[in-house]
Amino acid sequence: MERRSMPVCFTKKQYKMIEEFAKRNGMLNPSQALEEILNK
Repeated sequence: MERRSMPVCFTKKQYKMIEEFAKRNGMLNPSQALEEILNK
């Protein structure tokens, strides 16, 4: 996995959507979901 150094900002609504994506896909936290989304 490559290291990412740029911070990413989300609204509360966007962050909640990422949390839901993580839960639906069996991920432990939203950062795993974000990595998955960015790799697609």
